[in-house]
Amino acid sequence: MNPLSLRRALSALLLTLLHSAAALAAEPVSFTGKLEPAVCPAACGTCCGMYLLQDSSRQINLHVGNSFVDLSAHSGKSTLHRITGSFYETTGQCGLNQCTLFLVEEIDQAEGGVAVYDETAQTLEVPVATIDRKELFAVKLKPPFAIEQMTPHAAIQQMSQGQSCASPTQQCGTGLSCESYYGIAGAAGPQFKTCEIPCSAPGALCPLGQACVTVADGPGQVCQSRP
Repeated sequence: MNPLSLRRALSALLLTLLHSAAALAAEPVSFTGKLEPAVCPAACGTCCGMYLLQDSSRQINLHVGNSFVDLSAHSGKSTLHRITGSFYETTGQCGLNQCTLFLVEEIDQAEGGVAVYDETAQTLEVPVATIDRKELFAVKLKPPFAIEQMTPHAAIQQMSQGQSCASPTQQCGTGLSCESYYGIAGAAGPQFKTCEIPCSAPGALCPLGQACVTVADGPGQVCQSRP
């Protein structure tokens, strides 16, 4: 390798390391959205990643560059995922101009850690807690503290769209929300809770094959399969 080529290679390696360090130091952000393979024009300077991330409101479109997670199993299925990552600076397809890509760090990972209750010492240790979601703390609690409800994790069921979430052991899957409503009898009747994809927000996205409908005696404006 001649000296000029060597200098260019070292410069490229240095830029890559700087971009990686900047990405790791960046503040992580989270989106609920879907991943699709990116279709990129073959033009020098074009800022384009391998995947396109679109949030559930269809207001944000991000080109995904690097990823700590294998994205091939999550893309092209119109499935909503909880995606956490950060932005980093890089160059265009032919090394021209600066552009910003999104680094995927986690997909569908539960927030926080596992809280541990010591029955002998009667203490509750929570590894990750937040105050207004601004700063992280490790917390150790001693009596008196009130636990309103405890559900064994082994008893928790992951419920699909349209299924009941009325019981504490029934938790909605990723991308679903537990919606409460009354049936045809109104407030005089029983309250129902089902896992739904609300579409009342402007620009909300329904999965492929579904459309936003209003169920007057049900959960309201939600995504449902097209007839």
